[in-house]
Amino acid sequence: MDRVRVMVVNDSPYMRKLLSDIIAGNDGFEVCETAADGAEALRKLRLNKPDVVLLDLEMPNMDGLSFIEQAMKTSPVPIIVVSGYGQRGAQVVLDALESGAVDFVSLPDEPSKMKELASNLTLKIRLASKTNIQNFTAQKVSNAKPQAKRSPPENGAANKVVVIGGSTGSPRIISKIMSELPEDLPAGVLIVQHMPNTFTSSFAQRLNSVSGLTVKEANDGDVIKSGTALLAPGDYHMVVKPNRRVELNKGPRRFGVRPSVNVSMISASEVYGPATVGVLLSGMGHDGAFGMKMIKKRGGYTIAQDAATSVVFGMAKAAYEMHAVDKLLPVDEIPEEIVRAVRRGV
Repeated sequence: MDRVRVMVVNDSPYMRKLLSDIIAGNDGFEVCETAADGAEALRKLRLNKPDVVLLDLEMPNMDGLSFIEQAMKTSPVPIIVVSGYGQRGAQVVLDALESGAVDFVSLPDEPSKMKELASNLTLKIRLASKTNIQNFTAQKVSNAKPQAKRSPPENGAANKVVVIGGSTGSPRIISKIMSELPEDLPAGVLIVQHMPNTFTSSFAQRLNSVSGLTVKEANDGDVIKSGTALLAPGDYHMVVKPNRRVELNKGPRRFGVRPSVNVSMISASEVYGPATVGVLLSGMGHDGAFGMKMIKKRGGYTIAQDAATSVVFGMAKAAYEMHAVDKLLPVDEIPEEIVRAVRRGV
């Protein structure tokens, strides 16, 4: 009996090894390739076609959704999405299935559930390997701007949201932006800055002192209100819930960071749809790029800081290279563009 040849695509060396070990532990499977991002996976897919691909969604250079769309056009193969986003029922997993993935597996949030992951993954790989991918009709995700079905807002909840993300070199830029936003901005603001938990409280106080908006470090369950900005506490992801409140959690780090800009942007886009504005500033790495892509995908508007005014043109560059940026601007022009985006009904 032929062994099922599996490619593992994940930017985390730890996850590549974990998934590879699960596959190697089954007599009927073998790992034929691994890749750290979608672009590398596409190159290897054409050279050494596997029977099944295990795919992460949130990766640098080429994300999982882009990989699925490209692979379905050039080298169709059964794809199983393996992602932590599946636990929260995130729409991005449904996007992957609509684009052509045949199944998904949620990564557990506790080490004690790893045996369950191995059992679930083994079953799904075996089923996927029997899929006739040529007869699998992938429904393309519509290019039309989706109209988000919104839950009735809480009292005082904002109808629009601006999500600002940054890392190295961004604190002073966020201060400048917040100092120039009008106090009557008709949107709630969420700020995700890569910063230790010992600093976020004082950073929120500093922002509050220079801004016409009320700025506070977020608490679990805070309502997103117009004229108010919530700063993600250090070491907590800040998730937007359907009732337009924020949830703070200590889910797995994304690209090695918590809070993650991606987590806030993706969840905001799924609740607010076209009424979401994403802003990505100076910082090293790729966090926020996939979040910006999801905001654009759901009809929102995205702004990124340009190279000339960035201390580190990394996060914004990654988003730009993903074609996830509507406007690439110098710092001085970003506050005005945020106001314009919010007030023109984005």
